[in-house]
Amino acid sequence: MPGKSLLSAAALAAGALLSSPALYAQEVQLSTTDGGITLTGELLEFTGETFILATSVGKLEIDAFSVVCEGAACPPPELMRSDFRIAGAKSISEGFLPALIDAYGFDLDVDVLNTLTDDGSELTLTGANDENLATINLAGLGSTGGLKALLDGEASLAVTSRPLRNREARAFADAGLGNLADPENEKVLALDGLVVVTSRDNPVRAIRETDVPEVFSGRINNWSQLGGPDAPIRLYVRDESSGTREVFDNLVMRPVGLAVADQVISVDNDDAIADLVSADPYGIGFTGFASLRNAKGLAIEGVCGLQTPPTAFTIKTEEYPLTRRLYMYQTNRPKTRHAKALMDFALSDMAQQVIADAGFIDQAITAETINAQGLRLASALTAPEAGQSFGQLQDMVGTLINADRLSTTFRFETGSSELDSKAQADIQRLAAQLMEGKYDNKELLLVGFTDSVGQADLNQFLSADRAGQVQQALLDAAGGDLPNVKFRVLGYGEISPLGCNETFQGRLINRRVEVWTRDLVGGE
Repeated sequence: MPGKSLLSAAALAAGALLSSPALYAQEVQLSTTDGGITLTGELLEFTGETFILATSVGKLEIDAFSVVCEGAACPPPELMRSDFRIAGAKSISEGFLPALIDAYGFDLDVDVLNTLTDDGSELTLTGANDENLATINLAGLGSTGGLKALLDGEASLAVTSRPLRNREARAFADAGLGNLADPENEKVLALDGLVVVTSRDNPVRAIRETDVPEVFSGRINNWSQLGGPDAPIRLYVRDESSGTREVFDNLVMRPVGLAVADQVISVDNDDAIADLVSADPYGIGFTGFASLRNAKGLAIEGVCGLQTPPTAFTIKTEEYPLTRRLYMYQTNRPKTRHAKALMDFALSDMAQQVIADAGFIDQAITAETINAQGLRLASALTAPEAGQSFGQLQDMVGTLINADRLSTTFRFETGSSELDSKAQADIQRLAAQLMEGKYDNKELLLVGFTDSVGQADLNQFLSADRAGQVQQALLDAAGGDLPNVKFRVLGYGEISPLGCNETFQGRLINRRVEVWTRDLVGGE
């Protein structure tokens, strides 16, 4: 437990000399939040985050927020509180943040009380003696509203269902608040997919990517135009201020110069979209994968004929065309101890399980056999480039035939050789598993791919080079040595598309480094 470990670490550091003056010089008692460990000594100084205590074993520094202080010299309770606000997308602030904070409290062994407010909820962390350790206000202001609150200093953290816009990044930089696109300030909490949904009573099972904006603009207005019954289409959409709507507009509508029709049923949350559509055989809407509920999600068919269903794995690998990342942002402003600790906790394995339990797509590493990758092999054989690279296809299939694909898929910043913020976090996540021995005596295949822009031989070189960059990043994260893991770096260029190269989004999907594992056999 964090409180015990911090106090134990302090005890092990006995004898460390500190030069701080004796500002308090009165005896106090410090106990972990569960009362399991108690330490008595003379309080020399309270820095705001640390107690400096003179004990029989020497001077100790102890994290003030991991213990309860009793005695006349203890600082006033208001100095020990860690109140802060998180503002942003309702799908996050209502979808899984309360459960995430509850798990954070469980990890600290403190109680968490959740109270509803006008714009969200307020969660209070309470210690063993009923002292208020922190009050966290969750405000569902939408992604844009959350970033504005962060910029204005009205929130310590912002959560969004879309990435930071360039003009927003400039506003933070101009205000001296740092580069919010830097991986230190931009964290991917989870993944979600925008799913085009219908009733399970509707026979349509897939929709062309090009038809989606036509439907929601009202240009296609009868189900018979989509291979369904002769009946009018009813549109259910999110309100314009929502992050879900903004992502849908950016991914689907704006690239083709269309806007959502005026004659729609506007809904203020993702769950309600799914509920309304599931009860309407002629309704269609869009919602988050986490809010699919009893509605039916349609596979998306690209302009090249490739269909991708919305599944947890295709969203984790970001191959589903309407995948979206869910973000948490911070600035360089000072933050309370619990605000900083909660942001770190949100990326932990424990937090990822909470996110998965809430119905969102966590970032824990999962695997699929090549049998489940049949669609990508079929698309490779039918791609325009297949005739020119059949030998490479045979080599790829022969190499991967007995391997499993991990969900971890590395991508780079657009127009850059630098891993993006999610990929950098994934490097740490995979490197930790490698150091734990999870893939000992296995071969780790790092397989690079590109889009079809440019010369095929140069694309193959680039794909292998990117895979090599991932290998080096993993070795660096692991301290430079993984003797029990055999790496193999491969580059297959443009031969195995998972998206349609005719579109910008498809090309983004195709530029990737996949991770496969297979057992070492015999003397391999």
